[in-house]
Amino acid sequence: MHESNNILEVFTDFVCPWCYLGEKQLREATADTNVTLRHVYFPLHPETPVEGITLEQLFAGRGMDVAVMQKQLGTMMRGEGLDYGPRTYTFNSSPAQQLAKYISLLDTEAGTANARQFGAEVFLAYFGRGDNIAMPAVLRGICNRIGMVDIDIEKGLRDSSAAQMVNDDWAYCREMNVTGVPAFRFGERWLHGCQGVPALESLIRVEREE
Repeated sequence: MHESNNILEVFTDFVCPWCYLGEKQLREATADTNVTLRHVYFPLHPETPVEGITLEQLFAGRGMDVAVMQKQLGTMMRGEGLDYGPRTYTFNSSPAQQLAKYISLLDTEAGTANARQFGAEVFLAYFGRGDNIAMPAVLRGICNRIGMVDIDIEKGLRDSSAAQMVNDDWAYCREMNVTGVPAFRFGERWLHGCQGVPALESLIRVEREE
């Protein structure tokens, strides 16, 4: 990937709750800065079927009380001002990742901003409403909600360039030895996990404008 002193790489996936919270913290940490964000998608659970699997299946054998875990996450997320509904399923995020890349290709001026707005709505759909973000109809609804009513969802999900961009992201994660998300890279400095706004500000050495 192209290097720049001003680019913050954000390693993320739409089905990661800490990435959902990390995006909120990222907006605050980078407000009033000229830092450019580059989202790098990570294959968290790429084997998940289109119809999804239950959280009980996902965490089977790990000794977790899924109901308690979800209740605790919900309390924390809502305390942070994020919508977090009761979820019993996880879904495949690969189609949403590809559509985000496709949106970024549509317009060189607005594409990145539109892709980030789309990403924020995907997080909300998944964690707030429990929607199956692998389904074209759900992705179409997300685009409609943010005013992208003319986008051809099916074309985006077939687009070879967008698919290659996702593959390149996954390969880059392996190259950078990223094994969990969220992770953030600014130059040669790294921050792993969702550690809060001050940690992100420290990573990018932000001086607040008064």
